[in-house]
Amino acid sequence: MNELSDLARVRDEELAGRASGAGARALLATVTAMDPDEIPQPVSPPGAAGRRRRTRRLVAGALATAALAAAVVLGPSFLEDGKGPATSYANSAIEIEQRGDWWVARIRDPFADHALYSEAFRAVGLDITLELVPVAPSKVGEVVKMGFSGATGPSMGIGGNLEPEGCTIGQPGCALTVEVGRDFTGKGVLSLGREAKPGESYQSHGPATRKGEMLAGFRVDERPVREVMAEVRRRGLKAVFQIIEPNENGEGYGMNPAAQSQPVGDDWTVWEAEPDQPGVVRLFVSEKRIARNPIYGGPKPREDTSE
Repeated sequence: MNELSDLARVRDEELAGRASGAGARALLATVTAMDPDEIPQPVSPPGAAGRRRRTRRLVAGALATAALAAAVVLGPSFLEDGKGPATSYANSAIEIEQRGDWWVARIRDPFADHALYSEAFRAVGLDITLELVPVAPSKVGEVVKMGFSGATGPSMGIGGNLEPEGCTIGQPGCALTVEVGRDFTGKGVLSLGREAKPGESYQSHGPATRKGEMLAGFRVDERPVREVMAEVRRRGLKAVFQIIEPNENGEGYGMNPAAQSQPVGDDWTVWEAEPDQPGVVRLFVSEKRIARNPIYGGPKPREDTSE
């Protein structure tokens, strides 16, 4: 990694309205005119002779950066080697580094302004628009929506994860990550799942009965509302209803927005449950019971429902 990568980056807003003074210009002229060997060297500890050249370059770079900071704005590419995009970048919201064939971005602040994520991707030469959206617990760390434009390259993959894999957000060292192929070109737009704040509606879909979700370990499909609601209350949860109108053949269903406020009977049928927001599940119900589950066109597939 380039020795200048640890130096403070100077942003436009930090220099706004500040003119270069005579002293700064003099320092800049002096530093840029000096031969690197003329710059005073620190005394190396025993056995560190092999690191002396690296230290000298860092000192020279630090002095030059201090002078230039008073006169110009330094961009990420300058701070690396002046020949191209940075190989790593970090701000208050995200940090990105190259690992083999992948760019790996670790999210520092999942509630940050999304512009900070784009800023970091641009610094390493990627046109990626990243948005973090509230999702159910089992979806945290997943890319729930993505789109590409002009993407090419043998390693153009893109995805989301937790690092370390399988960790729980909130535990020390656990972070949301985004991985982008090193050769990715074009434009990518993606939404990554994060934990929801209290009262936030989830922006993802999936059964509330799967492992890690609010009704894990309990099958709701094809049960009467009274049985499902008893379990909902037992777990200290709340429920909202999505009233559907199953097709006669069991292949899909319709939904009338004007009918959503009507009372739901205890003997109505529950076909599926989805996480709605923290502590709240959404039950798909109908007054009419048919032979096939209209959500799936038949029996609900088996899934991991363990708690």
